Amino acid sequence: MCGCVVDEDSVNSHKYSLHNAIKHYGLMWPLEVEHNLKRDLWPVQIHESKFIANALGVDKVYIRDEGMNFSGSMKDYSVERSVEIGYNSGCKIFFIVSSGNHAVSLAKYAIKSGSIAVVFTPASSSKISMLSSMDNVFVVGVNDAIFEDVYSLVAGMDLEGFYNANVSNEFLLQGFAPIAEQIINLNPLPTHILAGAGNGSYLAGIALALDDLTGSLPKIIPVGMAGAFPVEVAFENRNYLEEYSDFKVDEHLIDAAEGSIAIASYSMPQLMHAVYLSNGFPLGGLLNEDLGLAYEVLSKDNNLMEKGVIPEPTGIMGLAGALKHKEIFSKNDVILIGFTGHGVKDMDGIRRMVPSLANLLTEKVMEKRPDLIVQEHEVREDRILFVDKTISTGDLKLLIKKMMGG
Repeated sequence: MCGCVVDEDSVNSHKYSLHNAIKHYGLMWPLEVEHNLKRDLWPVQIHESKFIANALGVDKVYIRDEGMNFSGSMKDYSVERSVEIGYNSGCKIFFIVSSGNHAVSLAKYAIKSGSIAVVFTPASSSKISMLSSMDNVFVVGVNDAIFEDVYSLVAGMDLEGFYNANVSNEFLLQGFAPIAEQIINLNPLPTHILAGAGNGSYLAGIALALDDLTGSLPKIIPVGMAGAFPVEVAFENRNYLEEYSDFKVDEHLIDAAEGSIAIASYSMPQLMHAVYLSNGFPLGGLLNEDLGLAYEVLSKDNNLMEKGVIPEPTGIMGLAGALKHKEIFSKNDVILIGFTGHGVKDMDGIRRMVPSLANLLTEKVMEKRPDLIVQEHEVREDRILFVDKTISTGDLKLLIKKMMGG
């Protein structure tokens, strides 16, 4: 992002010496992308929606159903790559800062490879008991903390022998190349690609691979909740780092998209670079009611409903943004919208957004991915560690080592 070409072994030292204030962000833009590698990924379909295209007044709309990935979200592209790279380099322990899809994806891939996953998350996360019940998974909950507190704590730790599966690891951005390899076979090609701003590495990774494959890019459009991720402010100020001290609107108006209401974005530099590179722009201002409207429109597309293409509230942000700002699109535009996570992962959120459609939507998502239905789990106390956010990194490392059996 600063214009330097950095040797592969010098990435961390470069970030800590020249970009220390934002060292926990993904900063580097890879110069090359490896394509058509053998990957341990599930097939994901791209559906055309004539109904939504008509609702938006555009030529075509493609829906990419990332909920059909192994863990039910688009996080699999970077996680699968991190586990492969780390495992091949001798690492058998992987760590992540996450309270949702990213943690679940790492847990599932770690189990699959016989590795160990360590998840750092706010102690308030509803996923802690579920994660601790999974084989090979340990959870560190940070008391009285928001996501940014946890990330800052972990960014200052030297976890020797652990592989970093976070979006701060630049070598994972190329993991999204298979998406671009599928997109280039669409006819016509998209003119715009939309997804939630909280999925910055997803959009940036697609842009990186498309630019490498075609030399031209659709407009990359991150979509955000009102007063949450400060994407629009960052673009307005042309500043890679923008963080709020608090949400700019009442949290209860934007709390449906749980994974997208943080006060910063840890893939912000790469996301912004992708948007600038593609002449794209951010769309924001979404409230819970806009996500509800998107579900109502989706429910009228008989083809998508029959196929169970129904995302969780965080995953429907791209469609919600397109509907809220449909005046910016023209009749010749071709839009690809990423449904970034499956609805079965947050059925309570769907019920709250659209109570009148709750039975229909939840029935469809349960039919499509029964393997992802979250059951009640017995809390595994021996695999959960709760700490204060003021703990020293040295003490935290000792406690983690003790929890994991030395």
